[in-house]
Amino acid sequence: MKKNFFIPRGEFIAITLLLLLITAIFTFTYFYRKIPHPTEDLSAFKEQIEQFYVQQHAMDDSVRAARDSLRQTRTYHNGKRQNRSSWTSSGAGEYPHEHSSKKDSLKPFNKTPQYDIVKVDLNHCDTSDIVRIPQFGSKRAQKIIEYRERLGGFHSLSQLREIYILQNIDLDYCKKYFTVRQDKIKKIKINTASYKEMIKHPYFDAYLVKSILNYREKQGKINNISEFRQITHVYQELLDKLEPYLCFD
Repeated sequence: MKKNFFIPRGEFIAITLLLLLITAIFTFTYFYRKIPHPTEDLSAFKEQIEQFYVQQHAMDDSVRAARDSLRQTRTYHNGKRQNRSSWTSSGAGEYPHEHSSKKDSLKPFNKTPQYDIVKVDLNHCDTSDIVRIPQFGSKRAQKIIEYRERLGGFHSLSQLREIYILQNIDLDYCKKYFTVRQDKIKKIKINTASYKEMIKHPYFDAYLVKSILNYREKQGKINNISEFRQITHVYQELLDKLEPYLCFD
C-alpha cells in the first residue's frame, strides 16, 4: 500500500513549492486590493477643456461681430452711392465730400511724435543701460562690461566685434545706440608696468611683454610710439589698437 502512494522526494518538493507560490499570489492579490490607491485628479484637465470651449465661443462671437460690422459698412457705402447718384441726377451740383472736412480737422493730430535716441556711452554704463538697447540681452551686456574691464575702456565701437558673441554685429546699428567717450581709458605705463599688468590686457601676448621688459632692462626707457614699434616689431594693425592704451611717461 505504501508503495502505491509513495511520492518521490523531487516531486514532493516541486509540489510544495508550487503550493507556496499559489498561496503567495493569492495573498498578495488580496492585500493589494485592500491598499487604497489615489485616484487621478482630472479637475485641472476638465478646467482646461472648459476654457478651450469658452475661447472657441469667444472667437465665434468675434468673427460674427466682424462679419456684421462689415455688412453694415457695405450697406452704409451702398446707401451713400445711392444718395450721391440721386443728388447728381437732381442737378444740385457736386455732392459734398464730408470725408475731406474730417481729414482737415485731423491733420494736426496725424504726425507721429519723434523721439531722440539717447545713446549709451560704452565707457560710462552698466548692464542695466545696455539691456535697454534692442538686440542686447543680459549675456551680451555682461560680456561688454567684462571686455571693457580687460581693455581699460573702449576707444572705438569697432572693438565690440572683438567680443566673441558680437563678432557679426552691425556697426551701423551700434552707432545708432552707442557712443564712446575716451576720457576714462586706463593707460599702461610701458616703462614701469609689470609683466602681470601688461599680460592681462587683450592686446599683449607673452612675446610682446618679454620684448618690452628685455629692452627696459638692457637699454632703459621707451620714449614714444615709434621706438615702441622698432623694439617690438608689432604690425601696424596691432599698433593702432595698442596706441590709445600706451603711456611713455
